Amino acid sequence: MKNRLALLFIVIFGLFFYALTLRGIYGNIKSSEIKNNLDQATKPFELSPERGRFLLTMSLAENKSFALSQQLADAAYPDVGYKDGKFYIFFVPGISVLALPFYIVGKGFNLDQVFSYSMISFFAVLNLVFLYLISRKIFKLPILLSILVSFIFGFASTSWSYAITLSQHHVTTFFILSAFYAAWRYKNTQRLSWLYSLYVWFAYGASIFLDYPNVVLLAPIMLYHFFTAFQIEKLKTKTKINFRLPYLITSIIFFLLLALHGYYNYANFGSPTKLSGSLVGYKTIKEQKLLQDTQGTAKIKNIAEEKTIQGFFQEDQFPQGLSILTGSLDRGLLLYSPLFALSIIGIFLALRKITLESGILISAVLVNFFLYSSWGDPWGGWAFGPRYLIPSMAILAIFCAAWLNNTKYKIISRIAAFILFMYSSAVALLGAITTSQVPPKIEADYLHTKYNFLLNYDYFRDGRSGSFIFNEYASNYVSLQQYFLIIWGTLLLIVFLLLFIPLFFAKKNES
Repeated sequence: MKNRLALLFIVIFGLFFYALTLRGIYGNIKSSEIKNNLDQATKPFELSPERGRFLLTMSLAENKSFALSQQLADAAYPDVGYKDGKFYIFFVPGISVLALPFYIVGKGFNLDQVFSYSMISFFAVLNLVFLYLISRKIFKLPILLSILVSFIFGFASTSWSYAITLSQHHVTTFFILSAFYAAWRYKNTQRLSWLYSLYVWFAYGASIFLDYPNVVLLAPIMLYHFFTAFQIEKLKTKTKINFRLPYLITSIIFFLLLALHGYYNYANFGSPTKLSGSLVGYKTIKEQKLLQDTQGTAKIKNIAEEKTIQGFFQEDQFPQGLSILTGSLDRGLLLYSPLFALSIIGIFLALRKITLESGILISAVLVNFFLYSSWGDPWGGWAFGPRYLIPSMAILAIFCAAWLNNTKYKIISRIAAFILFMYSSAVALLGAITTSQVPPKIEADYLHTKYNFLLNYDYFRDGRSGSFIFNEYASNYVSLQQYFLIIWGTLLLIVFLLLFIPLFFAKKNES
């Protein structure tokens, strides 16, 4: 019963905070309205990934096609590829497909964009639920600290800005967390265990439709699932090892999804192994005027043959990329969310008594850091904070709470955690209610503008917000600054109670 009430609490407040900051505008969107209008800072299509994904959803709903029309391609520019006279967004279509039913329902309410974006908020709330389940059932944390884990990730990290727009990060995080939890259930359950195994394989296959790097990001979870396929029984004179056949049988769903993805590539790009990200960019074609060139077709073919996905990753960039993602002034995790510094202590404590589960989660964090530190663009383009580390933020939140649970300095540790939460949540909320269109330092210096949340503060001070609820309703009654304080104050009150109620009852029991 207590766990159910805790989950209900998480769902209610998760929906509450995400709804108050969900980005959008009233009305059904026309592609002609986007360029030089709705693609500006604090507008719903300020970043090209969300713009391209939404326009693909629109194409699927209105044109029943994965290929974009010329008008849609111009609106999605520059993250558009070209193949045989057709235009495709560079991104895998999974997010756009998931948003399709939300778009169709929202269109009936004249809110197709708002409903489409709410799909990501739905997955963000599910992430909060799975973080609680993992913290409570696998790591055996107390109920209040398990709730705190959800609040740290949801509202004291830059993941907040990507829970209210059409990005892939929260859905990727959902598959990582839910697959890990399902694999743990498969390990510890006999009844209907094949369903858990089936889901783990499904999550791995489905994640490929969201983002190609997910093949690597979910690899530690699949390794964990492989380990769970072995049952070790210690007898008096020997050790018996059994291999669970459902592990192999249920893997068929992964290969079916892989085949489906290959068919999608073949039907649209001419080859099962041809990926949308390797298409010739529409930007390149426009800049070189290849469509008007008599030799344009041959030149486009040559460019396509030279472009490979592997070129996006370069291991020698790892040191620089790691410094950008952790300590830089434009994307540093510790600048935007210093609360996660506590997770480093939590990880060191976990290493003393390492378990298979904690080891797998730590390895998932390391894989995430290594992958995107080696990425050609560790900044994540124009973005708010280190968006590529959102899956790691979810896991690190668990180790923050684990440290609070295990340290003997209960009062000092919780005061420190609350102060760091105040700062981290203020920055997270600042980004959520203003804009994610923040340039990296290298571009900001050229443009003579700011390159971190100080830019967001300028928008905040001027009363410019991307929040649908604020712009359509709350702005008639309160200023943006007052709106911020209402949300932030409510959040801080909840977290204060989560941190200090246990100490109060401990003191009361001692007396």
